[in-house]
Amino acid sequence: MPISTLDWEGLKTFALVCRGGTMSAAARELGVNQTTVARRLQRLEDYLGYPLLRRDGQTLRATAGAASLLATAGAMEDQLADALVDAQRPPGRREVSGVVRLTGVHGVLEHAVAPRIPALLADHPGLRLDLIGGNRNLRVAQREADIALRLACPTSGAFDTRRLGNLTYGIYSTRPDADPYTAPWVDLDEQFIDKPEQRWLATHFPDRHTIARANRNGILAQLTRAADACCLMPRCVGDSVPDLVCLGGQTATRELWLVVHQDMAYLPRVRVVADWLAQTLCDDRWVSLAR
Repeated sequence: MPISTLDWEGLKTFALVCRGGTMSAAARELGVNQTTVARRLQRLEDYLGYPLLRRDGQTLRATAGAASLLATAGAMEDQLADALVDAQRPPGRREVSGVVRLTGVHGVLEHAVAPRIPALLADHPGLRLDLIGGNRNLRVAQREADIALRLACPTSGAFDTRRLGNLTYGIYSTRPDADPYTAPWVDLDEQFIDKPEQRWLATHFPDRHTIARANRNGILAQLTRAADACCLMPRCVGDSVPDLVCLGGQTATRELWLVVHQDMAYLPRVRVVADWLAQTLCDDRWVSLAR
């Protein structure tokens, strides 16, 4: 069915139930009772011919079949909110504003993005950025985030993608004269064994003596400092850790991708942040330009 023929009241109610997790939360937001909320949802389900909600413990979530409808409802909310805010400003004084939710690998957000945000906000004081650590494309697909920074291009989903460049890695130690062929190592957990950086390690240092493992680069850094060991990690993380030095030489790289849901890509605030990320991250120190 064309979205334009759907009941906007029902779509908005559906989005609020998913956002708050309960019908009572949606009712409070809308200023109506739960019976009205239930009636709107039932009317929408009858029109569409499939269930919209499933229960996950005490929380209501969108069914798999309704996930794309939820994304569309959220995008329509954002578009309407942007239009109303923009309309209140005098001509010639309209500026980009609103919340942009950015998700990405913890280390990239913490060390490469977060310290640079004040420069963006100086140019666009009406923006607010919410940073969400993690590596799940589902966050963007279900509109838990507007933009994602990923170390691989999604193979499915309604995304606009842009390859920013190659995230550069380095071998780190507490001693600049450390020999990575004889020194102990700390590695990523075995669940990452198929990742490009771990395959690079297996090729170049197949006989390394691994004394500890971790599932986060931040933990690897602290293990490296404590054990006087070597580790491989992104330059944006390693260069930011006191007492660690990069031993130099050619190491692994990972592609860095910018991912935006197609329903969000047209929003001015999302475009501004996406373009800023593409410009500010590719400084040829931590992210080499895509070729």
